[in-house]
Amino acid sequence: MSPTQTKAPAAATPIRGLIPPLLLGVLALVSAAEPMSINMYLAGLPQLGREFGIDQAAAQLTITFFLAGMAIGQLVAGPVSDSRGRRGLFIAGAAGLLLATAAAALAPGIWTLYIARLVQGLAGGTAVVLARAAVVDLVRGPEVARIFSILMLLGGIAPVLGPIIGGLLVGPVGWRGIFWVLVAINAVILAGVAFVVPETLPAERRKPAGFAPMLAGARTLFSDRAYVGFTLAFIMSFGTMFAYVSASAYVLQEHYGFTPVQYSAIFATNTSGLFIVGLINARIVRKLGPLPIAKMGNAILLAAAAGLVAASLADAPAPVILALLFITVASMGVNMPNNSALAVSRATGIAGSASAFMGSGQFIVAGLLSPLVGVAAAAGMSQPVAMAAVMLACAATATASLHVAARAAFPNATDGPTDGATNDASDGTSTGTSTDTRLSDDHRRDRKAHKPTQRRIVTES
Repeated sequence: MSPTQTKAPAAATPIRGLIPPLLLGVLALVSAAEPMSINMYLAGLPQLGREFGIDQAAAQLTITFFLAGMAIGQLVAGPVSDSRGRRGLFIAGAAGLLLATAAAALAPGIWTLYIARLVQGLAGGTAVVLARAAVVDLVRGPEVARIFSILMLLGGIAPVLGPIIGGLLVGPVGWRGIFWVLVAINAVILAGVAFVVPETLPAERRKPAGFAPMLAGARTLFSDRAYVGFTLAFIMSFGTMFAYVSASAYVLQEHYGFTPVQYSAIFATNTSGLFIVGLINARIVRKLGPLPIAKMGNAILLAAAAGLVAASLADAPAPVILALLFITVASMGVNMPNNSALAVSRATGIAGSASAFMGSGQFIVAGLLSPLVGVAAAAGMSQPVAMAAVMLACAATATASLHVAARAAFPNATDGPTDGATNDASDGTSTGTSTDTRLSDDHRRDRKAHKPTQRRIVTES
């Protein structure tokens, strides 16, 4: 069914309105496409490698190709959607995701699988970036961070159930059977996007088409040191998480001797911690504001990653490693939604581009990290130490970037506003004045059409 043949749902919810539960559920399912496309078949990576006669690093390239596609898909679809609208691209992305997943399940050789995973990532990246942009189209202020937390919570069911389902299925149906399960899930995603998601960016709010406006939007974003810093904090927090995701099957199964089912249970337990912390974040972010919570979460992440390096070097027993991994993963429940909300909400009017740069950078870094742990292990470093060292490097970069962004966004405060009731911290806005502020065009339009909005701090480089 083409985008022009699909009857569009009702018009988008007005700015600052509430997102209907069904629409929120579909956006959450779309957001879960990336973790489902990775987590469900992780337990099958060793089996996949044996079938195609490849080593660990080559098997992990199936993740790298997918992540490269996710990065490119977001980088293209985000800016294009700012001028063309969200809905048509959204449907095309969901349809491509379905077809590419089926191709991966049928792949006769490793290079066919690599190509299928690349296309799967291209389509998935298109869908994911538009789901995130749709949220920024529909809500403002601290509500952005809250909705991102809710999306993580609803979409977090997939990372919890995915490894369990994958661990249970990999024995009887193999890694190909897991991809067929993903085909069925992606069919549901396509139906939801086609029949539930409306056009969230009306024509009057779109940017001019063409390369020059896209380049101008990029310059605007990358001249804002706060956007760049918050984006790097999100990207490198995800990098910490993904170093664990890509290497955990080998570390836990081959080094510590856990079975695929045990590994899946461990993975699900860790992700449950992320789910619980994300639920707490959704409840407290309006009161405390996302910046202080993000700082606390990044400090915990850095401490846990450092502890993991020390424990791995000391060859600590498995329970110690598992406890530190749990803390690391759980901290993502505050790091990822708050860092991403702080970043994309600084870009009112070009949310697609802001989301695209953030998302593409996220998956570029993840794609580079995916085989890195395997390469380090092949060079003689133990698998736990290799994984922990990469995680620590990413966590340190994320923490430093967050503090740089905070100083750029709130140059006259030590920690920026903390009360969500008195400021718009989640989107980089403040009710105070600054000698270095400007109102976006969309905020000027909102000032005419709605109640007055706050001013957005944009630090110029």
